[in-house]
Amino acid sequence: MPHNDSVPVTRGYHDHSTVRSSTLRAGLLLPLIALLLTGCSQVVIGTPVAADGLVVGAAGQAPGLPRRPVDPDAGPALVRGGADTPDDRFAAAVVTGVEQFWRQEFPVRFGRRWPNISDFMAADPQDAATLPPCLRQSLDLTNQALYCPRLDSVVWDRTQLVPGLRAKYGDGAVVVALAHEMGHAVEDRLGIDENAQAREPGRYPTILLEGMADCFAGVTLHAVADGRIPGVGTDRPGIDRALQGLLSFRDPVGLSMGNVAHGNAFDRASAFINGYDSGAGTCAAMTTTRTTFTERPYTSPADQSRGGNLALPVLLASMGPDASAWFAKLAADHGHPVAVPRMLSSDRCAVAGTQDGEPARFCPATLTVSASREQLGGVYRRYGDYASATVLASRYALGALNSMERPVVGPDAGRGAVCLAGAYTGQLLNRSAGFELSPGDLDEAVDELLGEDLAARDATGHAAENDLGLDRVRLFRDGVMGGAARCGL
Repeated sequence: MPHNDSVPVTRGYHDHSTVRSSTLRAGLLLPLIALLLTGCSQVVIGTPVAADGLVVGAAGQAPGLPRRPVDPDAGPALVRGGADTPDDRFAAAVVTGVEQFWRQEFPVRFGRRWPNISDFMAADPQDAATLPPCLRQSLDLTNQALYCPRLDSVVWDRTQLVPGLRAKYGDGAVVVALAHEMGHAVEDRLGIDENAQAREPGRYPTILLEGMADCFAGVTLHAVADGRIPGVGTDRPGIDRALQGLLSFRDPVGLSMGNVAHGNAFDRASAFINGYDSGAGTCAAMTTTRTTFTERPYTSPADQSRGGNLALPVLLASMGPDASAWFAKLAADHGHPVAVPRMLSSDRCAVAGTQDGEPARFCPATLTVSASREQLGGVYRRYGDYASATVLASRYALGALNSMERPVVGPDAGRGAVCLAGAYTGQLLNRSAGFELSPGDLDEAVDELLGEDLAARDATGHAAENDLGLDRVRLFRDGVMGGAARCGL
């Protein structure tokens, strides 16, 4: 199912939730893609690092603006604009702290001192006097943050973006938004510039640059969570909310790869998690061969007309036999007797210690998967059809684990179920017939995994108490990209 609230944006943040009309979305698509190719917010592109991790090329010099001193002990960032509101002060603290982090991290990871970003600007899109010279109109900045490579400047909408993110997703979402744009400045300092692009045309399409910036934002938020950025912090739930804030800015579903800007939620989350887990070197090494770029167009007018959604009864009838067969084959391939779980609509299977309220459940005693259409319908309505399918797939995964004589109760069972649900989903990516994925299905799975722990519950209906939504998305992503082998099978 597609995420139906999205519009494509320039190289920055734009809150798609304010645009819900499909007519508006279609009307904005071509001009905004053109803006990607011509506006100041496009990051110039080229080669980042040599194989040994040392910097290739030089950081860009903003014409007409003096470079701030390359000084590891430099003081607070100089932010132009603003009205000294709490939101303005917080944004200034974020860019100061994040740049201080890169002053320390950049030499360690890339063997070169960090050239300070030339300019930070808190702007009001409705006040022409506060707009940087690289912007042509207020639309370019409204509810966005941007990096302008010609000016080496990070700019953000102080009137809507910062207060809106803080109110809806918390302080961590502001950190991620501004860290993403400063991630483009990191790219610039790695030598990703117009000269390098001329040497290697097509090496860095927009989707890859955005993925790298998401990855650098993940690096930054991990530093915040570890207490390594003074004046900025987050608790564990704040990590999930920050990631939800990032994923609220996504491309509309159904685009071909040639038209994507930021990527879908699955791709953005994957890049962010790579940086969060593995650090800046992983971000700089990203290439267009990275298989987590999963955006794809609709393959039929019928699928597009229904927004990629199957009605819930059709979903259950289509997915049940398919998932049963795939997970039974998985068990057989690992040398275990095939026990195919059957799907029932009313068997609620009483297991000792069972928690009520689950939309779907695997019953070891009867080898069945039961689904409550009322409760599963709630998942469907909140997130979309493949969110429901992900919960169901995780129950069939428990059936496969049971067949392979592995535990189906306990935190590891729930985690294994999520990963194997991802493995099942991954093999659907390249199907061209039968039960297959629609554009947006992966996003629906990510939204459900971030928002709820239903797919991570064991056979008694309990999930690990300390796991984050980010942990569940990571497990699912591992299964999608690496198959059952990444799930320990």
